[in-house]
Amino acid sequence: MKYYLKILLQHYAMGLIVSITIIWKLQNGLSLSTAVFTESIVLLATALSDLPAGFIANAINNKRSLIIGAALHLLAVTLLAIGRSLPVFVASALAMGVAWAFISGADEAYIHDDFIADKSDYKKVFATVNAVDEAATILGMLTASLCMYVKFGLRDLFVAAAVVLAVHLLYSIFFLPSSVKTVDTHTSSTKLFNATLLKNKAVLTIMPAMLAFGVLYEAGRALWQPHMQQIGINVADFGLIFAGLKLASIGGSVVARHKDFHISHLLVVFAVMLASLLIFGSSAKVVSIAGLCVYLFMENYFRIFMSTTMNRLIHRNRAAVLSFGSVIKNASGALIVGGASVLVRFSIFYALLMIVLVKLPAIYYLVRRQAEPNTIA
Repeated sequence: MKYYLKILLQHYAMGLIVSITIIWKLQNGLSLSTAVFTESIVLLATALSDLPAGFIANAINNKRSLIIGAALHLLAVTLLAIGRSLPVFVASALAMGVAWAFISGADEAYIHDDFIADKSDYKKVFATVNAVDEAATILGMLTASLCMYVKFGLRDLFVAAAVVLAVHLLYSIFFLPSSVKTVDTHTSSTKLFNATLLKNKAVLTIMPAMLAFGVLYEAGRALWQPHMQQIGINVADFGLIFAGLKLASIGGSVVARHKDFHISHLLVVFAVMLASLLIFGSSAKVVSIAGLCVYLFMENYFRIFMSTTMNRLIHRNRAAVLSFGSVIKNASGALIVGGASVLVRFSIFYALLMIVLVKLPAIYYLVRRQAEPNTIA
């Protein structure tokens, strides 16, 4: 329960601002391409710091890594609240990227190694964590829309998010249960570092899967808010709309919790993910939002498939290897978003089309490997 409360605080804070972050940057003088590019900086910063953060998590334990991430997360949102100039937004992006680096691998490792006793329960617990995450985000989004309806400014929402994240940091320090101590963790992570992760045969074997998952995970979220604004949706409605869309995400978590992953299911999931992203690029409000709703349902189903598969493939140095997977995911995401920041000068739809096209080889690889016994399953 204590871990679920941590997730609730963190994602409620993010819900307050996640539906307006790009719009906030645009209102503070950034062009659309520059605002999108700052999102690629977040991903790049995460990629560059993810592996060192994973080694640190192995050395100092998962809880302490989560505390470092919580402190940096607070700094990033505080800088967003200050806003007003590109250097401040870049500094916020860097802090946010490093924060996610400390959170990403340690978060899943904390659930697997410290939070649950029976490792076979991981999929169900991770699905529940995702549902709590989504529910808290929905609550934050609804709060954001309510605040804007009563004439709160966008800056007020970022200040409120920073306050909640300060509470989240204190809660993580004083109330989150300590990590289970493992035998010779520091020596193990040091040995892995000295040999380099790339010389580890087990890691080399799953690198293609990591890359495929990373490419599929990137959905061009930085494009969603400006597209919605372009087709005439009021910014004050964003929180309400995204809250409704998040219900679809919870539905994906619920379905994934009770279903095994078969190749026929995955083919349908991947096909619908691609089609729904393109439908979202429509200029018709109802059609566009419906496409995004379907995408978010499928994405959460895919997220749990991705996490479950990766944890089955990893047997040692879980936090470090998960962080290495996050390096690949965020580096590929940074490249894709960087490309989108160029294409968005011509059309948001072109940027979405590019994202769909780069996903095709990744889908082909995962479907092919899923069809082979004892590979990915």
